[in-house]
Amino acid sequence: MKIAAITAGGMIGAVLRFWIGILLFQPHAQFPFSTLAINLIGSFVLGWFVVHGSQHIKNRTLVSGIQTGFLGSFTTFSTFNAEIVLLLDQGLYSIAIQYFIISAVTGIGAVLLGIKCGSVLLEKEGAEQ
Repeated sequence: MKIAAITAGGMIGAVLRFWIGILLFQPHAQFPFSTLAINLIGSFVLGWFVVHGSQHIKNRTLVSGIQTGFLGSFTTFSTFNAEIVLLLDQGLYSIAIQYFIISAVTGIGAVLLGIKCGSVLLEKEGAEQ
């Protein structure tokens, strides 16, 4: 049942992210405002939900559907922010800083690696034709 709740929440969150992205899309803007807005909305909602919303919902399956499914697919950035805040709240400042730096650096590295791998594959496909 928990998997079904996460799946349903994930489908809704992903579609909502898509619609908001289309609504806020600015084709000539260099800065990704739509993504920033989505991530900030998701961060706010997750922060609110962890502290307030989940306290009022006794059904843990529904909480997982909203937190992991809906908000996780809407934006993983909100989860990242919430985890850092929770680490700071627990006084784990060093771990919070390490997590932030490692996530940012490796995230950018993964994007660059993906771009490079995609470019290499694209070049190989073009050379084969």
